Amino acid sequence: MGEVRIEFERDLARWRVRYQGRPRHELLRLLLLGLEREELVSIGYRDAVLEGRLQRMPIPEGVRDVVRQALLWTWKDEEMHAIYVRGALLKLGSPRLRLQALARQLAGAIGGWSSSILQHVPWSQAPLSRLLARGFSLAGLLTGRVSSSIWARLDVQPFREFCLFNVDAERTAAACWERATELSRSFGGIPHATIEELRRMQVDETNHTRLFELLAASFDDQDRLVAGVDENTLAARIREVGVHFVSRARRPDPPSENPLGTGGEVWVAEGRDSGAKLPLFRRLLADAGLPEVLRERAARVRKGIADLRVAVKASFMMGYHRKDLSPIVDPALLRALVLELHALGARDVAVVESRNIYDRFYARRSVPEVAAYFGMDLAPARIADLSEEQVEHHFARGMAQATVGRSWKQADLRISFGKLRSHPVDQVHLSVANLEAMGARCDEFIFTERQAHRDAAIMTLISDFPPHFALLEGFDAAPDGLLGVMGCPRPRSPRRLYAGRDAIAVDCVAARHLGVADPKRSGVLRMAFHWFGDPRERTVVRGVDEPVRPWRGPQQGEWSSLLSLVAFPIYSVASGRGSLFVPEMDEAAFPPATPPRAGLALARGALRTLLGLRHAR
Repeated sequence: MGEVRIEFERDLARWRVRYQGRPRHELLRLLLLGLEREELVSIGYRDAVLEGRLQRMPIPEGVRDVVRQALLWTWKDEEMHAIYVRGALLKLGSPRLRLQALARQLAGAIGGWSSSILQHVPWSQAPLSRLLARGFSLAGLLTGRVSSSIWARLDVQPFREFCLFNVDAERTAAACWERATELSRSFGGIPHATIEELRRMQVDETNHTRLFELLAASFDDQDRLVAGVDENTLAARIREVGVHFVSRARRPDPPSENPLGTGGEVWVAEGRDSGAKLPLFRRLLADAGLPEVLRERAARVRKGIADLRVAVKASFMMGYHRKDLSPIVDPALLRALVLELHALGARDVAVVESRNIYDRFYARRSVPEVAAYFGMDLAPARIADLSEEQVEHHFARGMAQATVGRSWKQADLRISFGKLRSHPVDQVHLSVANLEAMGARCDEFIFTERQAHRDAAIMTLISDFPPHFALLEGFDAAPDGLLGVMGCPRPRSPRRLYAGRDAIAVDCVAARHLGVADPKRSGVLRMAFHWFGDPRERTVVRGVDEPVRPWRGPQQGEWSSLLSLVAFPIYSVASGRGSLFVPEMDEAAFPPATPPRAGLALARGALRTLLGLRHAR
């Protein structure tokens, strides 16, 4: 047992005595300690630093990719843990506890940055950063926050030593979450889902321990592979720890079951005018292989096409007024898709959507009511409100998701039908982002007390329930600018349609056409790469492969770029939980749930004018 683990075992024993008969106090102590530790390693394991370390190691590129993927997924695990624990502490209550949680997270971030610099970046590359990091770590030593045993190991050492250091740290984390799980079961008031998440974190940390043990045994003190280990044997051993620690190409699930990250053909069609829209769309469905996808899914689940359950995740709940149709997918094209599926033999088709934050402020915002308002005649398909049909599900990866919409879960064939839209934070909002909120409400993953980030929440859902076909529509009214995802008084008419089997590949092509040269600038797509891989090298564009012009991204111009930069922190912390940022709703159809106070109404009006959240008159 290492010195770090020995010290923690002593702390645990001391706390058991100190908090005997007060399990809640001991649990809070563990959660605060765990938050600091999770934030520390989520910063310390970040890809930007470890990638530089791996590049300096004398190993083949293939081995470097295998190790990088394993460390990348460990980093994402720890990042999810930190967000979950912080949210739990913020939800528990008192202002004092909230301040303690934020202070611990800040301390963890500083400690993580300092340790990563000291362990991976030599003096010759970053003398000022190392000097600052050494100062932080010395302050930690003098105040008792950093033990002498840890202080002695905060320096650039062989990669093997770094891994052995983290074996001890991960074992300590596993013991922390094991005790937290035990305590949470000992008294009432802790939801079963929370207990399961604590247990999941214990399992994750145990897997991280196994991973670092494996890596330590695979390298010598010169950062070279030991005899008998090569790229394939290393990848195979890592896959035994968990399939997500290896790249998408090395995982066992076949592309037909989960096409995300596999690439393939992306079809792009462009029409001259509105009269060409429907024929062009039908031809695109055929060219992109929708009939083949139906047959393949039928064979996969051993059903006839007529017996397949098909779910189409459309995008129309951001709609707010008939005078601005830019936030919703074209009703005529959505109906054409339903009729095409029916013509191909599918008899059980559900068009699914979920309620969003607008129903916090306005009435009559159920999915069927909004669909009816926009004149969506989708027979013979049924319209399903996933917010009303949540069923429990134990997700293989991720945190804070415990349910999913029944129609999406039970579907044999899933289709994402999104819209070409700009987004103030993610640059674009396309077919992958369209899949949010099929489980818990999307606003549960936005505000300060969230227990998972929105991007990770989407990946959690589509990892277990991926789309098998993706469509993007940007024909007559595509919203651009800073807040295109919410609407646009002067939308563009790109006359573009996109389709493909891999939603990530479809979004990469569309994002490039919308001026996002690096899709990693989009948080959703960057997270998708982490979970499923980067499909760009395996993607072939069929049809139009040119930029959409004109198109205004959210960062075109100084003012817009500044607003884009601060959009997320302002919305998550200072928006009145979204109440300030709502478009000019058709209040005859969607009356206010509660009449807004004069100050709120005035602020909304000013922001609508400033940010373009008013429809064209």
